[in-house]
Amino acid sequence: MKNHLHLSCCLFALFVCILPAQAQVGTETQRYQQAAGDRSVLFRGEQAAAYSFLANGNPYWEDAAFRRGDIVFEGNLYQDVLLNIDAHAQRVLVHLSSGPFSVSLSPALTPSFTMDGRRFAGFGPGEALPEGFYEIFGEGPERIYKRVDKPLNSNFSNANGDLIGYYDEHYRADVYRHFALVRTYYFRDADGQFSRIKGKGALLRKFPERKKELRRAINKAGLGPKEFDECCKLVLNLTSR
Repeated sequence: MKNHLHLSCCLFALFVCILPAQAQVGTETQRYQQAAGDRSVLFRGEQAAAYSFLANGNPYWEDAAFRRGDIVFEGNLYQDVLLNIDAHAQRVLVHLSSGPFSVSLSPALTPSFTMDGRRFAGFGPGEALPEGFYEIFGEGPERIYKRVDKPLNSNFSNANGDLIGYYDEHYRADVYRHFALVRTYYFRDADGQFSRIKGKGALLRKFPERKKELRRAINKAGLGPKEFDECCKLVLNLTSR
């Protein structure tokens, strides 16, 4: 509870810091900045990108909804906060309880968090995986790290559905830019080494001694190419040691 309150206070102070400069002169903001400096836990956060231009789809991991979770930021754990992921900018967003704004945090300072019961990890520059955020599948020594990117693309034909990677119920044919969906998966072996995997075949090759058994289990579950997340979870559950 203490960390939760501390986070809310820090986020409010950060929101004050991003008001227009003319409104800050002679206010508590300047005194806060001078007193807090680097000691404020979320002082390094920035206001999240607004994306005010027209584009189909969305820049988020799934959608614009914030979900509850716990987050580790600069070595401190904050519980029961509202989170989302900007998959275009590769930033985790913390919702400000005081208004419609959110704070954007970099993966270098956010090594782990949960969101709606799902586990995520942040990797900074020079780490084992490319800088960004990853969802973690698996509890055993072998795990899979899933990355979602939402690059901004242009298309002058109807690109809804498979062409952008997901269905946008608010799709407008007269808007030519869209946030495309790109998923990337990495397998972490028992020694902690990462390698990229592309599809079911590559995943099954990581378990050559049980390849046939695992393929039968996947087929029995009726998991096709579009259910690769569930396929990963099933394989890791059956092979967990």
